[in-house]
Order: sequence, then C-alpha cells, then structure tokens
Amino acid sequence: MALSLKVPNETDIHRLICHGAIKDEYQVTLTDVTFVKKTEHNHFIFMAKTSGQDVVVKFTYEDEDGLAIPRLKHESQIYVDYLKPLWGIHVPRFYGFYSHDSSDSDEWPCACILLQYCGKPAVSDLSQLTDYCGDKYGIKQFRNDTMDLVFRLHSPEIGLEHDALNASHILDFEGKPFLIDFGGAEFHDCLAWEEAGQLTRETLPIKEGEILGLMDSDNGIMCYELWIFLEAIKYPFPSSVEYNGLKYKCKAITSASDLYEQELIAWPKYKPAKELWDEAVEKWQDIHSNWKKYHLDAVVEPPLGITDFEEYLKIHP
Repeated sequence: MALSLKVPNETDIHRLICHGAIKDEYQVTLTDVTFVKKTEHNHFIFMAKTSGQDVVVKFTYEDEDGLAIPRLKHESQIYVDYLKPLWGIHVPRFYGFYSHDSSDSDEWPCACILLQYCGKPAVSDLSQLTDYCGDKYGIKQFRNDTMDLVFRLHSPEIGLEHDALNASHILDFEGKPFLIDFGGAEFHDCLAWEEAGQLTRETLPIKEGEILGLMDSDNGIMCYELWIFLEAIKYPFPSSVEYNGLKYKCKAITSASDLYEQELIAWPKYKPAKELWDEAVEKWQDIHSNWKKYHLDAVVEPPLGITDFEEYLKIHP
C-alpha cells in the first residue's frame, strides 16, 4: 500500500493529513481528521473517518534514530500474526499499514496504521479498575474481564507479552475492555501458563480468583508482566504475607495465632508482643476475607477466631 504524504516538519503534519491525505490505489480516504496527541516513539494519533466509520490513525515519520517506522511496522505485524482472534472483540480491527518512501529528497519516509476506534481509557490509574463501573457491568466485572483478557493474551492461543500494560492502553468500548498499543509486544511463552497446564481458553472467563489459584506456585505467579499487572490493579490475592523479612504462605495460615506464633518464634527481640499480635490480626483478616480464593474447594469459610490479645493470652499464657 502506498501513502503519498510530505512531512517537512512536525507543525505541518496535521495540515498535510487534513489536506489529503492518506489516499491510494485502494481508495482509502480519510475525512474529519482531528489531532489527538503525540505519544512516545515519535508517533502521532489522529481521529478520522473512512467510509463513514470512525478510525484511529497512528502516524509517524523517520526520526533521527530510524526506529519510529520499524516500530510501527512491527505493531502491524503483531496485529496480523497474533491478534486476529481478538479483532473487534478485545483489540481494534486492523485496517492496514501504509508507508511512503520517496526518492525525492524533499519528502520524508513516513508511515501509518489504521485501526478501529474503540473508545477511551477506562481509568487514569490501574488501581482504579477494581471500583470501575462501566455502563453495562457492575463493580469488579470490568476489572475481571480485563484480567481474563490479559491472561488470554499470555495463553498459548495468543502467546504475546504486551510490554506496556498501563491505564492508557486499556479502553472501555461499549462496556468491554480493549487493549491497544502493541508496538513493543513480543512472542511470549508464559511460565504462568506452563505452571497451570490444565488451563485452556475454554476455562475463561472464570470465577474471580480461580485462575490465580491455579497459576500460583510456591514462588508466586511465574510471569513478570502478569505479576506486575496484578500488583498494579491491587488484586487482593497475594500468595504470601511478609513480616520482618520472613514470608508465610497465605494458604497455610488458618488463624491470627498461627501467624503470631511463627513471628514470635522467629523474631522475639525486635518488637513488643502486642505489636506483633496486632500485625498478625491485620494480615489474618485480609487472608480470611479472601478465603475462597486461597481454598477453591472450600464450602464455607472458617470462623475469624480470636483477635483480641488479652483473650489470646488467657488461652496461651
């Protein structure tokens, strides 16, 4: 596909696109072009219409490093080679990569990709996803759908690491999460999925916490991107709790006294007993409130048990 466009400097980009643009033998013509923002990697984002349909134009021209156009071309290959199963479902439909490389010294090599318009970022910070309530879903549903999408991206079906899972790249389109910006994405053989070999796409979406229960190993979620993402959205499912430099598996803790007695044995000199007890109670309450996430087969939650230090001392003087 060819793109006829001169780019003498940044200030003329908007004017040149509006004047005409992305137009070639395939009769792709843009109208109602509006500049949105400039992103890193020397990419310029525009809103436009083509054949009456809203599209996003991601445009760049050759920079000093010579990396902007190759990165855009790489992103187009990711859409074609990996993301087709998600087009229009959880990632934008890909409408083509257009490039222009003229022998005319007055013309700069430039390129763009055309994508389906898929809404705006749902939140400004990933930690807000838990309480985000879209137009069609209740609280946590959008967050859980986003988790399912990120897990699916890492699954053997797609096999992709996004490399930039931040709030600006998670859009709300008609109540569904859509991921964008795959310029840094790469093939990914996810260790978390290897640890949970019984997981398949047919198990998704799945009840909250169940995927993590299957993926979680003694060393935590065996994938750096998934682990960082789960921390960023503040998903309440740590595999262990840490006190005074020691870690204890959440699944093994059944009461505040369990944790308190472990701490007291390990670190008797550094904190008063009452302070250790209060910390143990706080952590136990977090574990207890998420009991069914740690114990997937549990029918009922155990009682919270003793949380008052004086009451504990009466039983364990």
